[in-house]
Amino acid sequence: MFCLHLDEEERVRSSVVAAVAWFVLLSCFMAAPATAEDARPNAGGLNHPDDPQNLLGHIRQRSTQRDSLFPVSPLGWLHDSATQAKQDLYKATDLELGFRFVQLFQGLSESLPGEDRRGTSAQANLVGTWELLNKGKPTQGQFYFDLEGRWDYGTTGPTPLGAAGLGSSIQTANGYAQYSPTFIFRNAYWHQGSPQAGWSYRLGKITPDQTLSTSAHISPFTTFLPLASTGPFAIALPDSGYGAVGAWYINDRATLVGLVSDANADRFDRGDIGEGDLFKAVELQFKIAPRTPKAGYSKLTLWHTDGTKDGVAINGQTGPSGWGAMGKFEQELTADGRAIGILRYGKSFDDSALYEQLASAHFLLYDPPGPSQLQNDLIGAAFTWAKATASGARNEGNLEVFYRFPIFPHVDTTLSYQSVFNPAFDRDNDHASVYSLRIKTSF
Repeated sequence: MFCLHLDEEERVRSSVVAAVAWFVLLSCFMAAPATAEDARPNAGGLNHPDDPQNLLGHIRQRSTQRDSLFPVSPLGWLHDSATQAKQDLYKATDLELGFRFVQLFQGLSESLPGEDRRGTSAQANLVGTWELLNKGKPTQGQFYFDLEGRWDYGTTGPTPLGAAGLGSSIQTANGYAQYSPTFIFRNAYWHQGSPQAGWSYRLGKITPDQTLSTSAHISPFTTFLPLASTGPFAIALPDSGYGAVGAWYINDRATLVGLVSDANADRFDRGDIGEGDLFKAVELQFKIAPRTPKAGYSKLTLWHTDGTKDGVAINGQTGPSGWGAMGKFEQELTADGRAIGILRYGKSFDDSALYEQLASAHFLLYDPPGPSQLQNDLIGAAFTWAKATASGARNEGNLEVFYRFPIFPHVDTTLSYQSVFNPAFDRDNDHASVYSLRIKTSF
């Protein structure tokens, strides 16, 4: 038994070292001319990069980045035609549209008996904003919407793959499970105000996941993949539904945010806000030592949920009422802001959230140096530890490394490796590997 234990430890170490070495070599040998473009997202926004407001900004930014591994895209004609059509539509109606498509392929080194070891799934978003009030002014008012679709192809999607195949509580992907119906309006709200006005608010169907404890550098569609690594689910986050968010921009380095939402919200219907069960949160956002204008906020979030009316788990809620806190420290590590470090820790009480405790450390390096350089590429690494609230779960760890690069103009490819330690709901397995390929385009 002792020899077998040593063999297992050696196998784990070897797989981790091999994966890291492979990604480093890959980043060094990808070659393309460098340009002066900046691939880093504008990190100063309040919300998640998949929030409609920020997603539209990302689509605008990505459309200006033409360099890639292969200079000619098979979708070039479609991107050019769509860009021109969007510009004409905006000039005529003040309605701006954007589209994003993401496909993820994922495989496991092993799985529980009878469960799949590989799967694929796609997500598409049609996002838009209609500028209706005080256009061009700090107090501009506009309506945002996000039509989101998720589907697989008769396979197991990567999100249920990690949960069912490995018995993982951290899970191996966030946001890649099919919808029924395939398309839903994930967000539909009125937004008014800006940092220049000193205030802003939104009312309507909102997604609390996309506001609380977020980072512009953490998204399952552009950077890291696992559920616990990308979502702050030590917060008992309600699903998309009726709610309100208000922000007070204290100064250019501090913002106070308040959020109230229907605890019974369900992204597939109207929820039940009339039941009176609410989720409430307050969040202080602050920049500690910004080194560039794109520096992101560190955040401290305090929250309370009344629980769901039937005690049923929905999204990040397990059903009971409870409360908790989560903090995120985000810092630019270099003067040019290309290296980013992020630390997160959250704790929930009263068994109210998906995780009783959640801790993670993320590192990202935009435009990594090497003998040759592919502009607008990105290397990331993260370690996540989670203690699930569910009875019988053991503590689980996840190490992920990824390399993202533009393979064609407007088309990004990501190669990802995950090392899963002690899957929470499979005590017979101490380690598994997860391999992923993600393709994303937007226009």
